[in-house]
Amino acid sequence: MLGLERGLVKLEPYNDKWSKLFDKEKELLSSQLKDLIIEVEHVGSTSIEGLFAKPIIDIAIGISSFDVIIKLKEKVKELGYVEVSVSIDGKHVFARYKEKKITHFLHVMIYNQNLWIDQISFRNYLRSAPEAKIEYIKLKEELANKYPKDVISYTNKKKKFVDDILRRAKKL
Repeated sequence: MLGLERGLVKLEPYNDKWSKLFDKEKELLSSQLKDLIIEVEHVGSTSIEGLFAKPIIDIAIGISSFDVIIKLKEKVKELGYVEVSVSIDGKHVFARYKEKKITHFLHVMIYNQNLWIDQISFRNYLRSAPEAKIEYIKLKEELANKYPKDVISYTNKKKKFVDDILRRAKKL
């Protein structure tokens, strides 16, 4: 139900248990990181009802500044997360595994800065635009079939669509 081996692309139909799993994780993170964080949001495809998704819960954590990142790293490590190297300035990513499968990603970024706003805008737009959601489902299925063992290519090939959705969202 939850989890995928690193590097693989396998989509599953939307599962309403994903939001419950997010709520449980949000409670844990909020209680353990309360002095370090501003906001915790469910993002990514598992946060959008009806969307096919890799069965991994993506969580955006908003912080006031990267001054807290050393303490935050220690705390999330205690919760079973490991840091993942990413090439996006202004973002730290952590993954939690169960039986060699990634179950959760934490995307830590400055609250209400560009990366944060883009994550939330993308999610909110797809939640409110059925035609865009259908476009995204088709694209994801096509790419998952083309790149089942190459999550980097899968992600990179979605960039044009993501950028287009962000342009649409900014016009609202």
